Amino acid sequence: MENQSTDDFQFDEKGVGPDGQIPFGGAWTLIKLEALEKYLKAFNNALSKQRFTRIYIDAFAGTGYCDIRVNGTKTSIEGSARRALAVEPAFHKYYFIELKPRKLAALRAVVADYPEKTVDFLQSDANEALKSLCTKYSWQNERAVIFLDPFGMEVEWPTLEAIAKTGAIDVWYLFPYSGLYRQAVKDTDSLDPSKVAALNRVLGTEAWRQEFYGQKRQFGLFGTNEGDERTVDHHEMLNFVSTRLKGLFPAVTEPKILYQGGDLDNPVGPPLFALYFAASNPKPRAYGLATKIARGILDTL
Repeated sequence: MENQSTDDFQFDEKGVGPDGQIPFGGAWTLIKLEALEKYLKAFNNALSKQRFTRIYIDAFAGTGYCDIRVNGTKTSIEGSARRALAVEPAFHKYYFIELKPRKLAALRAVVADYPEKTVDFLQSDANEALKSLCTKYSWQNERAVIFLDPFGMEVEWPTLEAIAKTGAIDVWYLFPYSGLYRQAVKDTDSLDPSKVAALNRVLGTEAWRQEFYGQKRQFGLFGTNEGDERTVDHHEMLNFVSTRLKGLFPAVTEPKILYQGGDLDNPVGPPLFALYFAASNPKPRAYGLATKIARGILDTL
């Protein structure tokens, strides 16, 4: 995988959509959920003797369950919302954001099994809901964990800015790696407005044009330069993402790359996602502990 160009990646009709959307889960789903669940337990344990109100926010909450297919076998497993509800010590408050009414109804049925939990359901666009929640609290007496698990390239950069500004929220972000390199096409001739908008949305800048593209080495039929071509590979594109995140949050882990196929021990196929952890608390002691825990978890997966 290390030397493979993104142009060599092949996806079948049941694989990845053009914006990085995935119709069903795989081994990567188990990895992200296990990382999240382990961190939520560690987070609550670390803060259990402090007076902070602990909040969990699931930005794309779904139904509480998810279907996955690993090595051809399809099964249903508990999703992030249900795992968060089951964590002990528990959070004081849960926010589940889900735009689709049918999914939200299914999630409400799941939450009914936890009548002791304080849960708010937000049927809303995740970006708008998150920005609203970030201004809802003073964040002096509250601490939170947000799980960003978009279906494609929905997370907008201003949303990340709002989260970072709180100085009190830890973030697990499943970045759409495949969406990034599929939108950043080889030639700018094919870089249509929708692709430009998607890249600007998730990266929060147009600087990717200068970073990703350069003048073509070959000229057109009449000796003219017909647009630019991509001069970086997918690793370098992801490095650009990491640099952007590290410029926004006080601490960001190196991403764990999640692949299309195989199992937990033997991943195969093109890279689909990059799982990041970011801490917004500017105090070195706080973000140092948070990233130490997160790195420890990612190193075991």
